[in-house]
Order: sequence, then C-alpha cells, then structure tokens
Amino acid sequence: MQADSTRQPEFMQLVVAFIGLVAATSSLEGIWYLGVAEHIYQSKIGLLMNAQFDVFVAVLFYLFYSLGAIIFALYPALRAASWPLAMRAGGLYGFFCFSAHNLTDLADVKGFSWEITVIDIAWGTAMTAVACLLGYRLARCVRRQPAIELPTAQPR
Repeated sequence: MQADSTRQPEFMQLVVAFIGLVAATSSLEGIWYLGVAEHIYQSKIGLLMNAQFDVFVAVLFYLFYSLGAIIFALYPALRAASWPLAMRAGGLYGFFCFSAHNLTDLADVKGFSWEITVIDIAWGTAMTAVACLLGYRLARCVRRQPAIELPTAQPR
C-alpha cells in the first residue's frame, strides 16, 4: 500500500512528537552518560569535563536538538506514514549532528580522544534513531476523530 505523500501531520501530532523527543533524548542521554558510559568518558576526557553539570545549557540543547529532529526526521516520516523512515532519518540526523560536534572537538580541544569521537558518533546515531521511532509512535497515537454524523429523520 502506497502512503499519501501529501498527507500533512496534524499540529498536535507534532507537539506530542516534540515532547516525546525531548523526553526520550534527555532520558536516554542521562542513562548513557551517567550510567553506561560514564567511566569511558571519565577515563578518556575527564579533565576536559565541567565539574558542575549546566542544566540550563542541557535543556537548551535538548529543545533545539528535538526541534531539528522534528524538522529533518519526524515531519517527513509522518507525511509518509513510515516508521522506518523515522528511524533512518533520525539516525542520519544523529550521525551528522554528533559528527559535527565530536569532530569539531577533536580538531579544537587539546586532549580530545578519537575513541570518544567514534563512540559518541555511534551513540548519537543509535540514540536519535530510537528517540525518533518513539516520537513517531507517540505522534501516530494522536489522531483527529472523524465527525460523527447524526442520523437524520426520514420522512414517513
């Protein structure tokens, strides 16, 4: 079955997808950086890391990052009604964003690590693909209900 490529996502679908993306990316990143990979980052670039986590900057990042994911991944996927597109486009968006960030750090920051660069790009690619899939699934749960037609009285 071919999806209608002119189908416009509803505004509430995009709002729900955005909220889902912010929640998913920030949660997955928290689990990754504070749990799974904390020792790797600490051992490779620990001296470069801030002693105090800046919550304001992190909130700005997740808001902007999620908005970009809506524009470049979820909006096209919702138009095409395609969850595989949400994952592929989300993964590509994550790959390019995390590549730009990490390769810039590798070029500019003394002591930045190739190992962290590769790990972080792989992580950003996978995390964003999963977050976009979750955002897509949430958005697809929001649908405008069709108007209910009331029966009209038939003349006897």
